[in-house]
Amino acid sequence: MTEKGTISKSEKELTESTLLGDDNSFHILMERFYDSVYINVLQIIDNKEDAEDICQETFNKAFCNLASYNSDWAFSTWLITIAKNCAIDFYRKKRIRASIGNAIREDTSELAIAAEMAHSPEEKMISKQAYDQLVFAIKKLGPKYRKAAELRFIHEYAYEEISKELDIPLNTVRTRINRARKKLMEIWKS
Repeated sequence: MTEKGTISKSEKELTESTLLGDDNSFHILMERFYDSVYINVLQIIDNKEDAEDICQETFNKAFCNLASYNSDWAFSTWLITIAKNCAIDFYRKKRIRASIGNAIREDTSELAIAAEMAHSPEEKMISKQAYDQLVFAIKKLGPKYRKAAELRFIHEYAYEEISKELDIPLNTVRTRINRARKKLMEIWKS
């Protein structure tokens, strides 16, 4: 099997090359495993747009934590585990947001309880690091894509909400989010 005219590298070779600074190797891993990650995420999250965002987050976390990967195990297994954890975290956040919303409508004392249950200290630290990396990357986007990416990836607006907020057509929102996602990948690879 060949890839772009060269002998196909194993997962182990690609991860080792990535750790040595070859970003193209990680890009090859992404291409190999994107569909598998996406399918696994869709089993947990029943929304294609959210599943794409979770896939993006999965590959970002994998890239940032590649040094902790044990090459004695299949890369795909490690990656799918990250994807499932990201999907479960997303689902949990969504559920917590819903319960916080209910608490606001019912009784504000329940809001404090729901917020405390949201994350362990370790989860808060990991979330803070991922959040900081995302904010840093979004700030590097051009103004046209920055606001749409901020609303989608930071504030978790639905596409329709972004359309109303920015007063642009829904298809334009989709285009800007997709282009922002690609540009963010380029930023994370560099």
